[in-house]
Amino acid sequence: MRKVYTNSLLVLVMLLGFSACDIGMSNDESFGGEGKGGSLARFTILNNHLYVVDNTSLKTFDLSDPANPSLIGSMDIGAGVETIFPYEYLLFIGTQFGMQIFSVYDSPIPSFLSNFEHAFACDPVVVSGNTAYVTLRSGTTCRAGDDRLEVVDVTDLENPRLETTMPMLNPHGLSVSDSLLFICEGEQGFKVFNIKEKYNPVEIAYYDSIPSFDVISLYGKKELIITGPNGIYQFDYSDPYHLKQLSRIETPTIND
Repeated sequence: MRKVYTNSLLVLVMLLGFSACDIGMSNDESFGGEGKGGSLARFTILNNHLYVVDNTSLKTFDLSDPANPSLIGSMDIGAGVETIFPYEYLLFIGTQFGMQIFSVYDSPIPSFLSNFEHAFACDPVVVSGNTAYVTLRSGTTCRAGDDRLEVVDVTDLENPRLETTMPMLNPHGLSVSDSLLFICEGEQGFKVFNIKEKYNPVEIAYYDSIPSFDVISLYGKKELIITGPNGIYQFDYSDPYHLKQLSRIETPTIND
């Protein structure tokens, strides 16, 4: 295992950018130009366009000329917007009030399909096939709602349907890879679930010594990138019951 130490906050921030920008992977290579990001990301790249959310809006930038991205669209999508996750030709927006689904199939400008509402809570989302996994947590800006995982059937994109609800400790970011679901539990640690039965996640491993905020799974390499208060970790998950730590970049202390 390799340990890396740095006194540069700038380097750490750049590496944390893995949670929000392209790292050379794609959920759907055929659709082209897709960024692979963490579930807490506020921007993503899909089909040579950059999509950015702020607290109330969704903006579209054309990246045909990467050196000079141009804003080609902006829409108000309501209050409490937190995260954006791309899947094939779809954008899933996590808000404090629900999950919104947009399509960019016919045009780079997103078109609204539906809104899945839930209690007021912080809300990242990831998607695999026709299933969305949503974590809801209470927190500094999300003081209401129970800490839980919701499994949503999105087969009918215009009518998402809640299938399963599971209690959680304090869920933050999450990632899905084939038949595995990874969920960060903040200061409480990190969990691995088997989702061969997609609506019935089964916990198979719990690492309470790994405080975690967000996670990216690199399916081709069977590797995880986990960000947390203590730094950035890289794990091999070839054996999901026993993660193997590959490297770590420690968070600098204030006195460093």
